[in-house]
Amino acid sequence: MLEVQQLALVHPGYAEYLFRWDYYMRSYMGAEEYRDGAFLRKYLAEDQAPGNAYRQRLLDTAFQNHPRQVVDAYRSFIFRNPPTRTMGKLVNDPFVEQFLHDADLYHSSLTSFMREVHDMMLIYGGAWVGVDRPAYQVETAAEEEAMGIRAYTTLYNPTQVRHWQYEKQINGKSKLVMLRVVEEEQAGYDVIRCWYPDRIEVYTVSKKDYINTTNYLTAGDVFGKQDATNIGYGEILDYAEYQNPLGYIPFVHVFTDNSFHKGIGTSAIGDVCDISREIYNLTSEGYQAVLVSSHPSIVAEPGTDIPGGAGAIITVDENVNTAPYLLQPTGATIDSILALINQKVEAIEDMTHLSAIKARKGPQSGVSLQVEREMLNAKLADNAAVLERAEKKIWHMWFDWQGIEPDEEFEVYYEKKFDLRDKGHELALYEKALALVPHSEFAEYIHKEIAGLLIEDEADLQMIVDNISAEHEMMESAEYEAAEESGDETA
Repeated sequence: MLEVQQLALVHPGYAEYLFRWDYYMRSYMGAEEYRDGAFLRKYLAEDQAPGNAYRQRLLDTAFQNHPRQVVDAYRSFIFRNPPTRTMGKLVNDPFVEQFLHDADLYHSSLTSFMREVHDMMLIYGGAWVGVDRPAYQVETAAEEEAMGIRAYTTLYNPTQVRHWQYEKQINGKSKLVMLRVVEEEQAGYDVIRCWYPDRIEVYTVSKKDYINTTNYLTAGDVFGKQDATNIGYGEILDYAEYQNPLGYIPFVHVFTDNSFHKGIGTSAIGDVCDISREIYNLTSEGYQAVLVSSHPSIVAEPGTDIPGGAGAIITVDENVNTAPYLLQPTGATIDSILALINQKVEAIEDMTHLSAIKARKGPQSGVSLQVEREMLNAKLADNAAVLERAEKKIWHMWFDWQGIEPDEEFEVYYEKKFDLRDKGHELALYEKALALVPHSEFAEYIHKEIAGLLIEDEADLQMIVDNISAEHEMMESAEYEAAEESGDETA
């Protein structure tokens, strides 16, 4: 059993990345969550101005949510065709069917659950997926089915997994030997589950302090400099211990790219979040430039009687003998700001390989488009392969909890080839080719390629291809008979 001080300790990687994770999630969520992060750069003494000008500027500035667009675009490609699962002899198993339709006991199908894993993996850089089973003993499988007792999946974001430990095994592999997860967070207490290969410890601990992740960028701090190494807990309110019958910790860390710490991945949208923050600040600058250009300021002595208006009033010393005059900057900077915003948007599309499908750059060569599509296809294929490996591990952990031995036919497959073809461009090329090469066999080949481009159903495609071949044979036969009747020697 751990002491309160031990439960409060966190992994060094957790302390370093906690504020980054908050930043990434706020960037993905947008709206009020992003506004509450206060990622706008402050002007000098702005928050001290009457009416809190900084708060008003936060309310006036809209956020272009590029991080969400990137995550949604990747997900739409990967899950356009659902994963294929070959269950073999387990196809009619009632527990398997329940798991496929309700993987996490919150009515999420396994495919929907993996979509959540995908999104969390891209946002945070990694996601922890565990497989658990209620600690309740029953006599028969019928009782299990009647009571709904079976293994299920659990998904934790990195902020919930506060400590973990790997050990090097004799064979060179790293084995997870400790994992500390915050299962439930309430106003006055946390429920913490500590996993070990031989046991599971559950603590209910009272809170006394909190970690504040708001406004850390605008305060001028650097990532990881805040005191996040300890969490304030008061006392242990409840404790329970269970045996771990598996002999290992049933968790898998799903990630795409490694970081400096094992158990932490690198966010796929980290750079996108930074550029989006630049666009956010540029949008505010553009809005302010429009306001100042449209409503000039008035420079006058303090006692000057000036009717109220939209512009600002700048007062000068009474001893300065000057008549009131307007101070109006030019609007030339607005065009520069808009051009810079467009440049930032193009940079996001380039680094995420989405420029080929958005066509913002104007006309591009066929080779350039093909290279960009292949780079996007490679990125999507890598993400799909990560999800495929993760789901296989999830299934094997689920089989171990259920005491089931899968047969050799069991397989999980995620599509790794994504159709990124520009059909309109290819159709135009086929049309030009038919005009340039007026040959019957060439025309038959092009017609079949067009059919393959437009028809997705394999049965319908095969029928159309057979009809194309038959029609071309009839045309050739008719041309041959016509030539023979006319006495053409070449017939």
